[in-house]
Amino acid sequence: MIRSILFVCTGNTCRSIMAQGMFEKMLKENVENSYRYNIQSAGISAILGMSPTSEATLVMLEQGIDISQHQAQPLRKELVKKADLILVMANEHKEYIQKEFPFVQNKTFLLKKYALKNEFRSIPNNERDNEIIDPIGKQVEFYRIVAKELKVSLEKIADIIIEENSK
Repeated sequence: MIRSILFVCTGNTCRSIMAQGMFEKMLKENVENSYRYNIQSAGISAILGMSPTSEATLVMLEQGIDISQHQAQPLRKELVKKADLILVMANEHKEYIQKEFPFVQNKTFLLKKYALKNEFRSIPNNERDNEIIDPIGKQVEFYRIVAKELKVSLEKIADIIIEENSK
């Protein structure tokens, strides 16, 4: 049963906190007792206490999600141990986790790849196609594209988790 999910990116100021905010909203809207889920985010190079980027905050507010009070946190052993599922944005994050925390290899996945796990279509061979590209330093429109990409994958992941937890 998956109850604790950890989203991981580089700095924990855009992709992973956007994913966390979106996923929490999806659970609240679709799951009775959504408080039973523990959704967190962290970054492999995060600086403790950093705020989300202004672009990420704006794009999330456009979707009715307030991430403005979030404070970045570095990825730590306690976080990965507690997580039932670790979803990363890019291959470099997965490689880092496999190197630093090899005991969680079996529960660490690229977010986009995990979203396709129950579909009967092929997953792209080019691993870069399975990544959520880092929007840091780009215009707000690029953040909107990333948010759409996240939303498509997170909706599928929510369905997977809700279905698995109902068994």
